Amino acid sequence: MGIYDREYYRGEKSGPGWFSGPAPWCKTIIVLNVAIFLLRAIFHPDQGFIYEWLAASPEGIFRQGRVWQLLTATFLHDQLSIWHILGNMLFLWIVGREMESMYGSRDFLAFYLAAAVFSTFCWAVAESTASDQVPMIGASGAVMAVLTLYTLYYPRREILFFFIPMPMWVVLGIYLFWPLLGGGRGDIAIESHLAGAVFALAFKHFDLRWSRLVDGRFNRPRLKVVSPPRYEATTRPRTPVPTRAGETGGARASSVSVLPEEQLDAQLDEVLAKIAREGRDGLNESERRVLQEASRRARDRRSDRP
Repeated sequence: MGIYDREYYRGEKSGPGWFSGPAPWCKTIIVLNVAIFLLRAIFHPDQGFIYEWLAASPEGIFRQGRVWQLLTATFLHDQLSIWHILGNMLFLWIVGREMESMYGSRDFLAFYLAAAVFSTFCWAVAESTASDQVPMIGASGAVMAVLTLYTLYYPRREILFFFIPMPMWVVLGIYLFWPLLGGGRGDIAIESHLAGAVFALAFKHFDLRWSRLVDGRFNRPRLKVVSPPRYEATTRPRTPVPTRAGETGGARASSVSVLPEEQLDAQLDEVLAKIAREGRDGLNESERRVLQEASRRARDRRSDRP
């Protein structure tokens, strides 16, 4: 992620105003799912109408053109089992907030909705040849994508799973492969789970953030780095910067200041990931200079705004 894609640089508030603050879209998605579940339980809407128009089915998506089912199905849950919605929303609450803080609210929302559509689409393709087609509902595919993305960043972080501390890679394995081993119910949409996990892998590997693919292509500000003429190095010598080892680090500091934006972005991502793992005290001198240079460029960019 580049320095211009991060929430602290953009200074924008994403998500509905009444849910401003940390992870507004994660909270909004959870509230929408719970509200829809409760409204259906209170008013007992016609099950046939709901399933015909909002639940996902290969017939409705591919033959009747009801493409909205790719998304609307992920906001419906089984009314006969509280554990369906409780499990999905609990996992989304545990891991979704941190992913939204890491990627920013806009990119997180785009990731969640795209994962929901992709996982439902893959399920519909897999079920299109089945003789007994049953509509699909549930946010499991999208939640699996968020859970997988979180595990890719923090595979050894432990959470309480059925009151037992487990690392994330174990939790993901159980959530993903338990239905394949016959441990889950036969009506679980396994294809949707697998598609959500694959989507998260591709999202991280190819950096498929919305801000990079769309805004980064058309609207992203470009910081032009101009190297100083060579003669300035002799007429205006830089003051050496002492390092922890007692050596002068002037040459290394100046090399950071003229790094192209893309290289600085890549180094900054590594530094921020290390801060998330070890804290700021774990940074060495060169990593601190990368962080300082990124902050300086961000301040300069803000001061250039009209």
